[in-house]
Amino acid sequence: MKKTIGLFAGSFDPITNGHVDLIERGSRLFNEFIVLIAINYSKKHVFNEEERIALVKESVAHLDNVRVDVLRDGLTATYAKENGVTAMVRGIRNTTDFDYEFTIASANRTQNKELDTVILYSADEYRYLSSSIIKEIAHYKGDISTMVPPHVEIAMKEKYNQ
Repeated sequence: MKKTIGLFAGSFDPITNGHVDLIERGSRLFNEFIVLIAINYSKKHVFNEEERIALVKESVAHLDNVRVDVLRDGLTATYAKENGVTAMVRGIRNTTDFDYEFTIASANRTQNKELDTVILYSADEYRYLSSSIIKEIAHYKGDISTMVPPHVEIAMKEKYNQ
């Protein structure tokens, strides 16, 4: 049987419980699963590259077939082709996400004809989550304990208490 490689890409600033749920579910669909941290130097991030890598690695350490990589430059579709990726996994929370992900999947196919996209619906308890919402709640010292892994909550509190 052919080895299958899945890819889940994002900025993960911060990684959320919704992300972890999608990674766990996606990892069951493939022999190997790559979590790809996309670095966009034009955006302002709460966590720098090294911090995001460490937080993501700790969040997925319990998954034997998952590895973390970084995309510092270039297209995700190109990375997928160069790394033998079978399919990208994307999570959708609502119809707005569906429209966006449909467009991204179509654009990726123009760059890599072999790249399929697998859509996973967000679990009900995580449908409202986004990194932006979590950052805002953390900024105003709200409770994010059900939104992110415990080590991410600690890191967020440290960032916003400085």
